[in-house]
Order: sequence, then structure tokens, then C-alpha cells
Amino acid sequence: MPDPFDILRERLLRAGVGPRTVARYVTELREHLDDLTREMTASGLPEPEARERALVRLGGVDALALPMIIDRRFHSWASKAPWAVFLLVPILAYACTMVLTVAALASVTSPGSASSWFSTASLGARWLTGGLLPIIGAWLLALIAIRQRSRPLWPLLGMGATIVLATMITLAVSLPAPAQTGAIMIGVTLPSVLQILTLAAIVAAPLFLLPPSTRERFFHPRVHS
Repeated sequence: MPDPFDILRERLLRAGVGPRTVARYVTELREHLDDLTREMTASGLPEPEARERALVRLGGVDALALPMIIDRRFHSWASKAPWAVFLLVPILAYACTMVLTVAALASVTSPGSASSWFSTASLGARWLTGGLLPIIGAWLLALIAIRQRSRPLWPLLGMGATIVLATMITLAVSLPAPAQTGAIMIGVTLPSVLQILTLAAIVAAPLFLLPPSTRERFFHPRVHS
């Protein structure tokens, strides 16, 4: 027999209730069920029958889920404002990271000179902002979507926007030379289709390696009650 609390947990998550709220609610219900079972067992009922009666007394899945679903205070931001969580926040986070990267590079230089290791550091910064950062960001969005049973539309848009943004914004560093000063610049270019496809393939590969049940959590549409 399926665990009614597992069914309840999935129902609440798919309806947009926050994962932490769901976990706390289900834990409290389990504890209450155990208390009811102990009371009925103490009155002389066999434990299986006592637990069954306790479940009936506690209420069905629909009755237990409805108060949490209709109260928007219990819903996660990924449910209430998916455009912000999956699209706006990643774009702002990427922009802030680019600014902080430039500031960090600038802080370790002085006018007209740069340390011997600065070339390696600037190369690493370009690799970080143009490759590693969008990949990690897209994976985080997928993880949030899977955990919160979000509809795939906004997570996919956010993942795509993160990848495209990373191919458009470039970090350019020129080292000081005898006849010229160095510079650290952020530029905007037309996105490279090859780079977009490469990053998209890297991002998508782990998703297809996930167990089918986990992939289903990402692509299954959310059910509202």
C-alpha cells in the first residue's frame, strides 16, 4: 500500500507549496499519526487496526492537502513568481559576477604594470565567466525546478537565457606593454551558435543521466488543485 504521506508530499510539491514547508508539515502529520496510533493501541486495539483508524481520523490526502494549497503563504517563490526565480535572478546574478570579476582583476593590478601570474588569472576569469559559471547556473536552475516540481517553461527559459548571455558578454583583458597601457573591459558581441550548442549540450547531458523518476519530476506539469 502506498504511503499516504508520500502521496501528500508529492501533491503539495506539484501544487507549488515550498519544499521546506512540505517537509515540516508531513513530519508533523507523521508525529500526530504516531500519537493517535499509540492512544488507540493503549486502549486495546491491535497496532495495524489502530494505525488504520488513526489514518481515517487524521483525514484523507485531499483534505490534508487543500488548506496548504489554497493558502498562498505556503507557496514557494518559484511557484508565485517563477519569472523572477528562474529568469530575472540568474541574469542579475551573472551581471553582478561579471562586475565583481572585473573589480577583482583590477584590484590586483597597478597602473602600467601587472604581476607575472596576472595573465593566467585573467584567462581563468574568462573561462569562469564564459563557460563554468553559466553551466553551474543552469544546473542550479534545473535542481531548483526538480526539487520544487516546477513546470519546465520558466526553468528552461532561464537556463537558455543564462547560456545565451554568457556567449554574448565577453571579458577582454589586455596586458600592459611598453607602448600601451593594459585594460580590463566587458564587451557585448553577437552570440556564437556553436558556443551556445556546446554549452547547451554540456548542461543537458547530466539531466539525461538522471533516473527516469527524477527526470519525470522536471518535465511533469505541475498540478493545481
